[in-house]
Amino acid sequence: MRFAALVPLLFSTSFIFAQETPKVEADNPSPEQEEAAYQAHVQKLTKDLHYQEGSAELPGGAAHLDLPKGYRYLNPADAKKVVVDLWGNPPDSATRILGLVVPAGEEVASDDSWAIVLTFKEDGYVSDEDADKINYDDLLSQLKEGSKKSSEARVAAGYGSMELVGWAVTPRYDKNSKVLYWAKRFKTSDSDEDSLNYDVRVLGRRGVLSLNGIAGMNRVNDIEAATPAIVSMVKFNDGHTYADFNPKTDKKSDYTLAGLVLGGAVAAKIAAKAGLLAKLGTILVAGKKLIIFAVVGIGAFFKKLFGRKGEA
Repeated sequence: MRFAALVPLLFSTSFIFAQETPKVEADNPSPEQEEAAYQAHVQKLTKDLHYQEGSAELPGGAAHLDLPKGYRYLNPADAKKVVVDLWGNPPDSATRILGLVVPAGEEVASDDSWAIVLTFKEDGYVSDEDADKINYDDLLSQLKEGSKKSSEARVAAGYGSMELVGWAVTPRYDKNSKVLYWAKRFKTSDSDEDSLNYDVRVLGRRGVLSLNGIAGMNRVNDIEAATPAIVSMVKFNDGHTYADFNPKTDKKSDYTLAGLVLGGAVAAKIAAKAGLLAKLGTILVAGKKLIIFAVVGIGAFFKKLFGRKGEA
């Protein structure tokens, strides 16, 4: 029986069982053998991670990081090792990652740590004209409905269930900095602790930079307190800022702020035909890429499984 990889928590368009991890010699391994195999797996993956401090140019040329003291950056290759090989997520979930920001003193292999996943979606200029009109309670109701369906799909594919409980932090928008914040709380079958997905979206000229906090619910206050520093370290390069938008030449996104909370471009396309809220349940099942980073948690990734469905 193989020592299976860590619990997968990111949802993807395809479900791919994670890579093999070290075998234990006994058919019925002892707790000590399980722990030794797990620690060997972790040590192998983390020993070559290269953390950068100071400044870092993000892939694509649209933005860069000015890291304040106490924060470190992992490039896309190292970030993928953490997200896929260490945390056990399907490989498809890491295809758009621009890197990870990890606070000093936080170890990515610790079940109590937190980190920020960076991605950029070039869907065009996102209008914030609906900022004062959004009913976030309505959005939450529809997100919960969709979460149940996506959780059923996860279970059918051999993964643990993961359902939205509610807002950990109610969405809010800073009109001056053009930043949207919110956090969701998820209940997972793989852990007694609820998982946290803390989302920050920074609007730019040609798209949105996403900063997703990954943690257990016990760290929500830490991430909330660190949010100003996290946002301040992200800088759109000259020519790529929200103020640089040219309505005569630049693409305008099909969705606005509500679409960001719901999932983005696919949500907007369906919403344009049938109403934004009414069809959200269908959106989350038919367009699973919408929640690649919307359904994520670290609270249960430390759990070790044996004989996952589909493995001999």
